[in-house]
Amino acid sequence: MTISRRTALTSALATSTLASLPTPARGADLPVPPASAAVEPVDGTTLPTSGPAVTTAAVVAMAVLDGRAYVISRGIVPPRLTEVDLATKRVTRTVEFPVGEGGWGITVAAGKIYAGLYPVPDVYCFDPADGSLTRVGSLAGPGGFVWDLTTAPDGGVFAVSYPNGAVWQIDPATNALTQLGAPVPGAQYGRYVGAAGNYVYAGIYTPSQLVGYDRSTKTFRDLTPASARGQNFGPFAAADNRIYVGSSEAVWSMSLDGSDVRSVPLPADETGVDAITVATDGTVYLTTRTSGTVWKWGASDSVLTAVGTPAPADEHRRIVLLDENTLLGSTGSGVLWWLDVRTGEFELLDLVDAGFTPAPDKPQSIALGEPNLYVGGHWVISEHAGDQVRRLRVAGEAKTLNWIRGELYTALYPSTEVVRVNPRTKEVHSFGTIGHEQIRPWQAAYDEKSKLLAIASAPGTGKLTGALTLLDVRTGELDVHYGVLPDQSVMSVHVVDGVAYLGGDVVGGGGITPTRTAAAIGAFDLARRKLLWTVEPLAGERSIQSVAVHDGTLYGVLKRTSGSWFTYDLSTGAVARGTNKLSGYGQLFVDRTGVYCETNFGGNLYQLGANTATLLVNNLGDGWYTVPQLTPVRGAPRSVWGLSDRDLVQLPLP
Repeated sequence: MTISRRTALTSALATSTLASLPTPARGADLPVPPASAAVEPVDGTTLPTSGPAVTTAAVVAMAVLDGRAYVISRGIVPPRLTEVDLATKRVTRTVEFPVGEGGWGITVAAGKIYAGLYPVPDVYCFDPADGSLTRVGSLAGPGGFVWDLTTAPDGGVFAVSYPNGAVWQIDPATNALTQLGAPVPGAQYGRYVGAAGNYVYAGIYTPSQLVGYDRSTKTFRDLTPASARGQNFGPFAAADNRIYVGSSEAVWSMSLDGSDVRSVPLPADETGVDAITVATDGTVYLTTRTSGTVWKWGASDSVLTAVGTPAPADEHRRIVLLDENTLLGSTGSGVLWWLDVRTGEFELLDLVDAGFTPAPDKPQSIALGEPNLYVGGHWVISEHAGDQVRRLRVAGEAKTLNWIRGELYTALYPSTEVVRVNPRTKEVHSFGTIGHEQIRPWQAAYDEKSKLLAIASAPGTGKLTGALTLLDVRTGELDVHYGVLPDQSVMSVHVVDGVAYLGGDVVGGGGITPTRTAAAIGAFDLARRKLLWTVEPLAGERSIQSVAVHDGTLYGVLKRTSGSWFTYDLSTGAVARGTNKLSGYGQLFVDRTGVYCETNFGGNLYQLGANTATLLVNNLGDGWYTVPQLTPVRGAPRSVWGLSDRDLVQLPLP
């Protein structure tokens, strides 16, 4: 066991905290067998389900051809390519890809649609004329992404991929696939690609670099402006003899060879460029996170000018000028919009209203309300009231869900906005964003005594440091404790009697070398808003996915040694590894009967004991987008809600 510096004072605080922990009563009607007792697991495939937990119309890419928009779905299996007639505003055709869960890359070449998928990194070609779908090839191994596609002026198609950080060329005449190279040694993310003249451009991440490929000399060159080192680059747009590219801090313009660099900074509080295009007169249009605002940048402008905000806080997949005055946009939540760039007036079209049939999504979060059940998804929260399901729209992925005083509270990805949703009126109230380089909320826990909602979060790619954010539900104040666990994400938070117990991950947002070798756990006093202590319980274990406290013992589930778990005695500091491994990892659930975990990689429900885990239910599938979670079933104390694949299911407890 590796223990960080821990003074006698913090040890005393931990002991006094333990003494105040409530010991859950175990009634005679709820016997708990020893964890080591032989229990025959329930086959999850035999349990009755209650339909999809949450449905989606989310999309990840858009292209326009001959008056029709083509969008690729996100999180739907099999993924769909959907054709929308822009004149009638109706879905006219849907094609299913044979593999994957979605496709970030899309482009038009030779009258056909090229699509790049994930997590099966294949490229497919769809011919609208005859409806045929042809596999072009694969750009990486299993779990890879085709992140972006573009078409050069001469009709050649180019792509970038993960995790090999490579740039590719596709000949649309033959669909021959050629790897041009991996321009940044060690980089995994070929994230964005553009083309102009005889050049191909790529935004490579971790480490970040803007590179140019000369198709004549077949060589790559670093085009990153000196003042922009460390920024992430992409997406791209081209006009005449200049290339335009967004970054995490600015919009850049340069000659095709990388000379004559110009830039304009992003407005305050904007964290990156989602989509960009350029008009024939050289005016650049772009959308930014986190506001979702459309901006313009004229050739002589020194600042960006707001044009309109058709889809506030939404991610934008692409913007296309349909004519000199009309901009078409596509959002991640499944909305198309038409914006008049002269007046700022716009029209919205929800793809569901256009005829897109929502499909089962991979859930992000789950919580029992009063009396209904809520499941978070992509830009929507599903409310389950018996057999009736309603969709509550939010501006992001609902990574956390908590029911507090008759309303829902959630922290959203990627904006880190913390909001309250009134299910009766569908009103969404924003408390602001966590910020502080955070991007992914992981878990939230509420303390009834202090009226604080504690939110654990992780930073973006290339960053290490996470945060614990406290929302005072009475005042609406957000208090961000950045770096509460040093040089690591905060993955998990569990509140017991005014103390928030934390679990960390030294990998942070990924794409950067960790500075620490072991993840920490910690205890944070919510009343005094002070860290009491931290401990590195297991040497060499970098990622603690979830922690929870039960009867004076902290339980922890590991991520990167998948399936491993441990206990930490809060009074003595004794650490013990679980003697048997779980099938994967998930978010711990505690009630008066014990500690439970539904895991990914096959889908199993376990009860965790002092040193062994008992398998209760198996064969539940891998339906979760984040990590598996559980919530109580109202009126059924021996059951919890979980997932069987993507359907809701009641899981029996001992």
